[in-house]
Amino acid sequence: MTRRKLEISVENRDEGALVYALSGDLHGSAEAYGLQEEVRGRIAKGTRKVVIDLAHVRRIDSSGIGILVAMMWSASRAGGRLILSAVPDPAERLLSIAMLLDHIEHTDTVGAALARLAEG
Repeated sequence: MTRRKLEISVENRDEGALVYALSGDLHGSAEAYGLQEEVRGRIAKGTRKVVIDLAHVRRIDSSGIGILVAMMWSASRAGGRLILSAVPDPAERLLSIAMLLDHIEHTDTVGAALARLAEG
């Protein structure tokens, strides 16, 4: 199976959240590490609400999981929140095996993530 390039779009939402929609494969690629740096930079500049939409991600490997965890810790250390939405089943299994699902907020949809962020 060939890897599909990771594509990323970002949207500022009225709720004060940034929503990053990903598609393709999330692995240790230049695009994935660029996403990590982009999110860290936004957090450093004051963004406190981030949603990572994984609805169109086909595959995630251990490097991709590491990138998601690093972004979550960056948000947490800055007093913010990062929520994963629509985590694909294989990634959910990996996160569960690594016992990370208990520590990473996740929802089924972007709307549910935004509602959770709006609650405080």
